[in-house]
Amino acid sequence: MGGFVSRAAEAPVDEKGYPRVHVPTGRRLSGRPRVGSFSAGPKTLTKLRTRSDFCLVKIFEEKIVLKAFQLWCKDEKCAEASTFLSFISSVDSVKGEVAGLGIKAKRAKTMKVFNDFISAESSTRLAVDSATVETITQAFESRASDENVFDLAYEKCYQRLKFEFMPRFLISESFTKLEDRTRERRGSSTKVVDMNAILNEPKALKTFEKFLASKKNANMIEHTNLWIGTKRFTELYEKKKAGHIQTKECLQELQVAIKELQTKAWTLQQDGSVRLPKGLESGVSNQFNAAPDGNTIMLCYKLMNFLADVLHTQVQRAFLKSSLFEDFQRHAPEDFVLDTVVMHLSTFKDDRRLKATKEDYVGEFNKALEFNHIFTESLLSAYYRRYLRLTFCEENYFFVQEVYDLKNNEPLKRRWWIDDARRLDIDPDKHDTSHILKLKCMSIYEHYIIDGRKYEINIPDKAKKEIKELVESGKFEKEMFRKCENEILRLLQQDTFTRFKKHYIFEHFKKAFFIKFSHKNFVVGEKIKVTQ
Repeated sequence: MGGFVSRAAEAPVDEKGYPRVHVPTGRRLSGRPRVGSFSAGPKTLTKLRTRSDFCLVKIFEEKIVLKAFQLWCKDEKCAEASTFLSFISSVDSVKGEVAGLGIKAKRAKTMKVFNDFISAESSTRLAVDSATVETITQAFESRASDENVFDLAYEKCYQRLKFEFMPRFLISESFTKLEDRTRERRGSSTKVVDMNAILNEPKALKTFEKFLASKKNANMIEHTNLWIGTKRFTELYEKKKAGHIQTKECLQELQVAIKELQTKAWTLQQDGSVRLPKGLESGVSNQFNAAPDGNTIMLCYKLMNFLADVLHTQVQRAFLKSSLFEDFQRHAPEDFVLDTVVMHLSTFKDDRRLKATKEDYVGEFNKALEFNHIFTESLLSAYYRRYLRLTFCEENYFFVQEVYDLKNNEPLKRRWWIDDARRLDIDPDKHDTSHILKLKCMSIYEHYIIDGRKYEINIPDKAKKEIKELVESGKFEKEMFRKCENEILRLLQQDTFTRFKKHYIFEHFKKAFFIKFSHKNFVVGEKIKVTQ
């Protein structure tokens, strides 16, 4: 398996060849570590536990898919994924080479992996938790390192590739191109191993014929032979058509071929070996008697698809489980293996609704990010207020929120509303709405409009003067702050909200929103890329 392997700086070693690495003081492992103490668990790395495990292993094993995955990592600037691939490749290589080697040779190979991926001086250090790094470091420091010392880090890299990066790769343009190449050869089938793919691959077809002969299934042998005869006629027709040869001898050859095909199909239909649908039966009787043309070829393709469906229903499952098919897979052409892997990954992607989940996430995220949701979407409101607090303009948010509560007759829930009600001895249950309205208006005026207040908002002097005149004349109305509210909303939308989406706090909001979305929709995977 390939990878983006980079050489790191050599770590200093002692006289016995062990790396001299600084180990942080404080909490350490209890007891003295022993060789073999650092394995991730029995059969954790060797057993395929889930379907996603199988898919990731297939990505590693198929060179073309692996190369596409590596290029995707490079294009998406996923340096962590590239490092994980290189580390897994290196550990697999070490475990495959240490058998039969001496202690010094094993130590040299494990040290190279340590220097490349664990050492603090490495430029390609693994992005794993510090506890795992310290565990491996202590293994080398305690002379307890062997080829299994990296199992814990290996498992964590493997899990991140499976849950975080593989889902993103399967919905990327890089994988879509692989799917398009597969569809060119196999059509629109969504089956992992399609019967048409087996019949169209010469070596697979021979293996399939051997399987039918070993089972002495005469009926399916007749179906297969009819499919082969139909396929040969279509190839002959396309060959003649591509060469634009319309000589008399050519037409006679096609007539003979179609007549033989019709005779064979009709004979099989009569003796009950092949039962054609009525549409195909009438087509074989009528169309095959005329001169071969485009309609004849369309009928041939329908006949081939019908025969392939019959073979798929009757014998495909048994064939795929047979030893003959296993032997074929070991020496199968690269295109056939690639198609099988890509179709399996495509089926996994469709079953898990990865693309649909991403679309749902992007839709919900963009909807939550609309400006009019800054007061109603709790998560967006919390992070936006945090940003406003850092930029010293949180008073704008509070002002608009209180004016909204004023216009919608919200109860006295604001802190200073409650304080003012107590100070003026106003009981919401005993006093009429005019007293409550006056209390709210005076509270907003005193906290946000009067010069020098802690939460004074930045509005034109003309607007301040108009509100002051209304307050002094005792004309308290729900719409008395409308001009100020419009001005502050414009400021929030065109200035602070735009800058918020470029701030690092917005990245924290996106991560928190994804966690919320994943908990609600049971999503596996992280970091769905959202383009603003």
